[in-house]
Amino acid sequence: MAIWEIRPGDGQGRPVVVSSDKQDMRDRVFVTDGTPRDWAHRPPVELYTRAPKSKQREPANVMPFAAGTFVLDAKARAAIGGFLSRFGQLLELHKTPDGETLYMFNCTNLVDCLDLGRTETTEDGRIKLEAIDESKVPVDAAVFKAPQTARVRNYVNDAAKAVIEQWAGEAGLTGIEIAVLDTI
Repeated sequence: MAIWEIRPGDGQGRPVVVSSDKQDMRDRVFVTDGTPRDWAHRPPVELYTRAPKSKQREPANVMPFAAGTFVLDAKARAAIGGFLSRFGQLLELHKTPDGETLYMFNCTNLVDCLDLGRTETTEDGRIKLEAIDESKVPVDAAVFKAPQTARVRNYVNDAAKAVIEQWAGEAGLTGIEIAVLDTI
């Protein structure tokens, strides 16, 4: 069984989602560490791109945001949101200025699947290259995080990869990528 990383992709020239309120960033509102979030209000966000006007592309349906998460537009939510919500939360964001609602995926399905004895770390203890203990990975379709990498990565197993790729493909979604995970 292979383990994959689900993340936003195909971002060349496309806008990314950024917080409109610097205080939300300081308050760590968007940290996704595997715990549920409960927002009193929909945090405002906006789209930002560095690309010159001539190279700008339309926003993708799945967009980068904060580490360990991604944002879905209404089309992506309709296509894969129901599946993703089995494994976490789709938290509403308020996109300004047009008021479109976007959805941040907060995966809360934690699976302690790293083999820490074989995982490579940096000198300061950060994980450099994961070693996955496949016996701990669910067999049924699952989107999950490992506690040790929860703030930066979302994983899928083979069965979930097949579901997401089929539904995203049928809907013609842009910006979603399920990539090979470099492991030991």
